[in-house]
Amino acid sequence: MSQAPSCYVHGVGTAVPDRALTTDEAAQLLQKTCRDPRTAKLLRRVARLTGIETRHLAALDIQFGENPQPLYKPPDEQPYGPGMGARNALFERVAGPLVRRALEAFSPQSLARVQSLVTCSCTHASSPGLEQPIFVHTSVPTTVDRWNLGFMGCSAALAGLRLIHQTAALGRHALVVACEISSLHFQYTDALDQMTANMLFSDGAAAILLDPEPSTVRIVDCRCAALPAAADQMVWFADDHGLRLELAQELPETLGKNIRPPVEAFLLDNHLAVEQVGHWLVHPGGPQILDAVQEALGLAPDALEGSRAVLRRYGNMSSPTILFILRELCERKVGGWCLAMAFGPGLTIEMVLLEIKRGE
Repeated sequence: MSQAPSCYVHGVGTAVPDRALTTDEAAQLLQKTCRDPRTAKLLRRVARLTGIETRHLAALDIQFGENPQPLYKPPDEQPYGPGMGARNALFERVAGPLVRRALEAFSPQSLARVQSLVTCSCTHASSPGLEQPIFVHTSVPTTVDRWNLGFMGCSAALAGLRLIHQTAALGRHALVVACEISSLHFQYTDALDQMTANMLFSDGAAAILLDPEPSTVRIVDCRCAALPAAADQMVWFADDHGLRLELAQELPETLGKNIRPPVEAFLLDNHLAVEQVGHWLVHPGGPQILDAVQEALGLAPDALEGSRAVLRRYGNMSSPTILFILRELCERKVGGWCLAMAFGPGLTIEMVLLEIKRGE
C-alpha cells in the first residue's frame, strides 16, 4: 500500500446552467454551425449516437433567452463562428455564478478554513480565472496557496486531487474547483469529428473539499500515465475562432488496447487487483470510450452505469464530470475500493484510488 499520507473527501458540490436541452433540441440549434445543409441533417444522426439525453448549454441559453445576445450566427453572416475574444468574454460572465452555486454545498465556515486552492478549466484563456469569483463571493481566504490547472482537458479535476494528495503531509484543508463552459467553443464545421465534439460537450461546475480529518471517503493514492505515441489522438488548442478539440476516430480503440497495463500496475502497487475494485468511475468521453474501457478491463456489464447515467443526464462536461459521478456514488452510501480515471490530451490517463467506508 502507498505510504503517502491520506486526505479525505468532505463533500462534493455541483452545478449546471439553468436551461436543459434535449439532444434533438441541441442538434436543431447547432445546425447553424454547419455550412452545408446536408451536413446539418447528418448532425442529428450523430447526436443520437452520443448516449446523451439532456445537456445544459450556457452559451445557447444566453443566445435564446429573454435577453438574447447572439454568439452564434448563421455561416453566411459568420463563416467561421465567433472570434476568440467574444467567446472568452462570455466565459467570465457565465463561469463565476456557476462556480458560486457549486460552492453552496459547503458552509462558509468550511470554506474559510481552506488553505490550498486548485482551479481547473480548459475553456477560457484569461487571468485572473476562476479564483476571482471565489475570492470575491465566498469566504475562501485570499491568502491560500493556489494553483490553476489549465488546458489539461477532461482529466484536470483528478490531476487536482493528485496535487493535493501529494501535499497531504502538510495537513492542509484544500478545495479543488473545476468549471467548463464548452458551449462557448462550438466550431463551425462540416467535419465529422468536430460535429461529434459539438454534440458531446456541455457545461458544468464542480468542487470537492479535502481535509486531513477522516471521513467516509479516503483518497489512498494517485497516478498519471501517458501514451505519447497517441498524443495526436486528443488535441486541444486555440485558434482565431475559439478553442478547438480534435479527437481521432481510433481513440476508443487506442484506450482499449493500452488501458489495462497502467491500471494493473497502479493497483498492484497498492496490493490490489482489478477484481477487488468494487466501483469504477470512468470519465464518459463518449459511449465508445466507456465500452472500450469496460471490455479491456473485463468489467461487469453494469460496472460503468454511474458514468453512463451522468453522460445521459448532463453530457460530457469535461473536467467537472468525474466529480459529478463521485458525488452520486457517495450519495448511494456504498463501501469498498473505488478507482476513478479520466483522460486528457497527451494522451494522458489520470487515476485516483479511493476507499469508501460503508454508510451507516
